[in-house]
Amino acid sequence: MYEYHIESLRLTRRLEGFSLDQEYKQLIDTYAREGWRFVQFVDLSGLTKEEQRIDLVFERKK
Repeated sequence: MYEYHIESLRLTRRLEGFSLDQEYKQLIDTYAREGWRFVQFVDLSGLTKEEQRIDLVFERKK
């Protein structure tokens, strides 16, 4: 059996595209050290401006 954790990162729209408000690579490394495995990201950039984000999905065995 697995447990899952979702970490949301806000997106900021700029002239050249989107940028993340947080460094995702460090976040993935931090969770990996705690036994979590990065599974995927969910692109939610199509939401309203206040809700635009990506969700990082992690899993680990219980």
